[in-house]
Amino acid sequence: MFFLSLPSFVAAEIKDRVLEGNEMRRIEPETKEAVRLTVERSTMTADGQPDNGLLAKAIGAITLNTPLGVLVPFPIADSNKDLGLSIGIMPLLALNKNESGEIKSVILPSVSWNKYLGGTYTYRHFIFPDEKRFFIFRASKSDHVEEELMAYYYTPDLWGTGIRASWEPKHWVNGKPSFYGYGLMDSRRGGRANYALDITGEELIIDFPVFKPFFVNLTHSFFVDRIVPGPVNKGEFKNIYPELYGEASKHSSFHLNRLAIVYDDTDHLYLPTIGTYASASVTYSNKAFGSDFEYRTYAFQMKNYYNFREESRFITAVHCLLQYQRGDDLPFYAMVKLGESTGLRSVGDGRYTGRGKFMVTVEERIRLSRSNLFNFINEIELAPFLDLGEVFDRPSDFRGRDLVYAPGISARLVIRPQFVATVDLAFGKEGSNTLVKVGYPF
Repeated sequence: MFFLSLPSFVAAEIKDRVLEGNEMRRIEPETKEAVRLTVERSTMTADGQPDNGLLAKAIGAITLNTPLGVLVPFPIADSNKDLGLSIGIMPLLALNKNESGEIKSVILPSVSWNKYLGGTYTYRHFIFPDEKRFFIFRASKSDHVEEELMAYYYTPDLWGTGIRASWEPKHWVNGKPSFYGYGLMDSRRGGRANYALDITGEELIIDFPVFKPFFVNLTHSFFVDRIVPGPVNKGEFKNIYPELYGEASKHSSFHLNRLAIVYDDTDHLYLPTIGTYASASVTYSNKAFGSDFEYRTYAFQMKNYYNFREESRFITAVHCLLQYQRGDDLPFYAMVKLGESTGLRSVGDGRYTGRGKFMVTVEERIRLSRSNLFNFINEIELAPFLDLGEVFDRPSDFRGRDLVYAPGISARLVIRPQFVATVDLAFGKEGSNTLVKVGYPF
């Protein structure tokens, strides 16, 4: 299994094992907390010791104990349809807090290589003040085009009020996306034009609890965006779409404010196994507040996780999203996308562009094994899936017969509480696509 990054690999230790004498106590879970305890118990042997599987033993063999903490040299890989495979190495240094052995921070530098980007050199630093809050700092630079400088903070309980909040300032030049034309009918596979999206700004997200499990979500963001030449010389944007390049290459300001009503009774923010997340939102961009464009984006989405027998062995995951923009004409990069990272894994990022989209993804997540790794639960999953979606200019243009289908299968390493590494193989009318990345699609 490939490792890419470990965003929250050491965010919290798994505690409170449920034991009775030398035998595990069988509890039929009725609540999400009981489900969590069932997950934890299954990683213990009959004598109450951690069940260390093959993966844990392999990593243990290359682990070094240093005066600062545990050092593990992970290989890393990343793959997508636009840039292909990237490979490299990422040493993980987990710093201990004190005699308790709790992790206080993780340092993850890396070096990787890609035929288009050349070398990419990255420094990551994760800080965990406690088991809930965390900070992330990341800086990255490639030989060609890509660069990043960002910080991120998250707390699920701001000042003890129960308010969930996060803030992320960043500068990012991303060379992965491409443009193929507008809509389903006018875009064509041979019209692919690679570009890099240059964005600088910040985003603040606040969830106010109303009454469990309802939240009011407020999101503020301000970004200055433009496109610049991408790393793929064959198929440059300015040559294929010269009529769009001039406007898209200028700096444009986007001041967005989003209001959403959220229903969330899932058991985990990052790796849910049971429950429902649903939201209805409207995002405003107003020239009076500094935006270069006046428009609104409406979105309705639902995610549901059905846990068969509440034992986390078989989880049926469903995600539905309907999104539509109204207002000024926008640069193509600010419009709604359907592609590799936006709901259709068989095609590249930005494959379909329009004013609105409808998409559905269904996965059956099947746990094949579970063991213990550095006091974290690690699981191997196999997940057959089906992605389908469509973009349109107006909701009245939506036609069910135009839906693009993409079945596939995913192999995953899940390290609870907050990390997933995946290898996805998806199929569609334009061929297959293999992805190696971090994170569930939803």
